[in-house]
Amino acid sequence: MKKLIGPLVLIVVAAALATVITRWTVSAAIEQKESFRADRLAMQMEFLYNNSIMRAITDIQGRADLQKYLQEVNTLANWYLKNPVKKFLDAHPQAADPERVIKEKRQLAQEEGPRQKVAKSNLPLWEEAYQLVRRVYDALKQGTYRAVASDYQGSVRLDVVSIENKGGKLRWTIMVWGGIGPIVYDGWHLKWFKSPSEEERRAYEKELALAKRRHREPELKDPATLHFAESASATKHPVLNFELRGADYIDGFPPGAQLNYYHTPACPPDAETMEMEFKLKARAISGQDQVMSFVFKLPVKSEWRGSWDGVQKVEAASDY
Repeated sequence: MKKLIGPLVLIVVAAALATVITRWTVSAAIEQKESFRADRLAMQMEFLYNNSIMRAITDIQGRADLQKYLQEVNTLANWYLKNPVKKFLDAHPQAADPERVIKEKRQLAQEEGPRQKVAKSNLPLWEEAYQLVRRVYDALKQGTYRAVASDYQGSVRLDVVSIENKGGKLRWTIMVWGGIGPIVYDGWHLKWFKSPSEEERRAYEKELALAKRRHREPELKDPATLHFAESASATKHPVLNFELRGADYIDGFPPGAQLNYYHTPACPPDAETMEMEFKLKARAISGQDQVMSFVFKLPVKSEWRGSWDGVQKVEAASDY
């Protein structure tokens, strides 16, 4: 019996030590996780406190000033990455890898378990979302972020990050900053314009002169203001039908910014300018929607054109 007491005591002591070590390890892991979350939130709050781009940035005539905005957003991103983000990464070096989150998602899709099937199914979307975020993140980090257009309404700013011709469709990448409550996308409406013919111009000038003599409004509208072709979204949501917040994929990405993209038809061959309207809503906690319409009029680049074959209106199909 005495011979058994020694081993039993050792087993009990070992079990007690294992329990203490396990509790300490679990406690340390929880503490580290909570510290990571708290420091990350503090970093993001510093950006939001200093978010000067969340206001109207205009020229002396009150029009949206794209170049002034781009200078300001690159300056703000430079300050954010070199100060709050650096402080956060010094405390949590594991977050310095911009692929940290996507690597975790890739690992989740490889590991056997109840969540593997869903992770495998979602991985292509996660990869696409990451690449979209990484492209903008790298530009902000290098101070070379550019946008085709940008405007501000209410509590929201919308950037048209890029317009690219992808296989006969235009891909409009957008970034939406701010918003009180979730952003709800309400689709788009695109119009194309070209210079009126001499015949149209003469007819309008004749009608305008007649209307002035008779002190009435002209029956014809100025042909220079009339679009000759248009297209509208069949589905309201962007291609990626989920909230794509940049900071959810890369820790150092500025908070409060969502990215996504729409597909539209290419521009008609004879289009000279186009007018794109993006429709959004910001859902407030009170239940009231902040309805917004962002309208951008842009000159048409040659690489944005495609064949329309005489079509004047397109209701964009579901793959748009």
